[in-house]
Amino acid sequence: MEIRWLADRSFIISTATGTLVTDPLAGSSPGSELDPGSVVATASHAAATRGIDEWREKTHVIDGPGEYEISGLGVRGIATSMADVNDPRALNTVFILDAELISVCHLGALAAPLTTQAAQLIGHVDVLITPAGGMDQAISADQAAAVTRVLEPRLIIPIHPGVLPGDPVYTSLAAYVAEVGLPMPEPVSRITVTRSNIGEVQRLVVLRPLGAESY
Repeated sequence: MEIRWLADRSFIISTATGTLVTDPLAGSSPGSELDPGSVVATASHAAATRGIDEWREKTHVIDGPGEYEISGLGVRGIATSMADVNDPRALNTVFILDAELISVCHLGALAAPLTTQAAQLIGHVDVLITPAGGMDQAISADQAAAVTRVLEPRLIIPIHPGVLPGDPVYTSLAAYVAEVGLPMPEPVSRITVTRSNIGEVQRLVVLRPLGAESY
């Protein structure tokens, strides 16, 4: 399994049986390297569904809670609150991909700590892709770290929309990294995860955003 970060909350997770794209960037479309028949795209909240019409036309798009088996990928969606005072019904969907005996959890636009029920529904997590909190994010760095401690992933991939492609400065992640108590590693462009290399000791991976042209 290979994981790459494009920008914002958009990731490409490539597996032997299919590819999952999380929260495709607005106005983007599946690139030539992707086989539309084996691609599943997830949209974690209402704003993430805007501007992804070409993904709906060419790939499978999941934009809500439930259990799905598409293109050989097992995907579960768990509803959480967006904590939107203007629309208390607004939801964020946490998506969990189960592939190659590895569980990858993408928290989407998580805006508040997980409820006990949501954490139980998410269950075991090997790889956690999480907002780092602070600045323009609804969740704070300490809340994001608390969610990380609840889910106890082996591999943590923190993200922050403020980090742009080509930007060498990752200070926006510093508060979250300090809260989880792990050293800040050098950013890498991609990470390959297998059952044999995921390890037993929790570690942090910082990815460099590659931009929409990497679809």
